[in-house]
Amino acid sequence: MASRTRPGPLSSGAIQSAAQVSRGQLRVYEREGLIPPPQRTAGGYRQYPADTLQRLQAIRQLKEIGFSLGEIGLLLAEGDDGELDEARLQALAREQLAAIDARLANLKVVRRFVAAVAAGDMTALNDPECSFLVQFLASGARRGRKAPAR
Repeated sequence: MASRTRPGPLSSGAIQSAAQVSRGQLRVYEREGLIPPPQRTAGGYRQYPADTLQRLQAIRQLKEIGFSLGEIGLLLAEGDDGELDEARLQALAREQLAAIDARLANLKVVRRFVAAVAAGDMTALNDPECSFLVQFLASGARRGRKAPAR
């Protein structure tokens, strides 16, 4: 019968890579209490328990859908305690749903203007509601190009 071994601790670099978080994010999550402080090796290197990886992945996913670090902390703490306050969870979900709907509405407006310009309709650039578009398109163009040589 094959024995199952428990995964060992992970170094900062290994956990950053596996969880797709930066060193700065890792330190913020430690400081905010979202992940427990890591153990230290004799040489002072951080060593994270293997289950920290799943916690970091959950934090990243919750951030991607718009939860704040404070809200994530509440959810994680309740999960750690083994009790979820369903009413609070429902209220947080409603708030996130409203925020997602607002972002979608804003993106639809932006998309309409960008689509018009992409189709060759430059009159959209003169619309007062569209003053951001030139800056938005120019910033995207700057990110995609290298700076000219001097």
